[in-house]
Amino acid sequence: MSLDKVSGDAALYIGGLFSMRRHAALKEANITHVVSALRLPLDPELFVSYKHLVVELDDVEDENILEHFATSNAFIQEGLDSGGGVLVHW
Repeated sequence: MSLDKVSGDAALYIGGLFSMRRHAALKEANITHVVSALRLPLDPELFVSYKHLVVELDDVEDENILEHFATSNAFIQEGLDSGGGVLVHW
């Protein structure tokens, strides 16, 4: 799965879980922070080089994602303010 840049000036990217295996693309995008928005067991080895936030969500219509916005937005802003790139994946 690709690593797609969100429109605008911020170094914010979205992608699937397999984006974490695209090491050259992650390095080129200067990814320093990763938000995992899913409820699955994750291989910790994939994230050792990054600051990592797990937002446990199920892909269902009635999932309350709003309760996670303050934490996830602060984490994303921290990554951008530090000069790094941020990947949000599911």
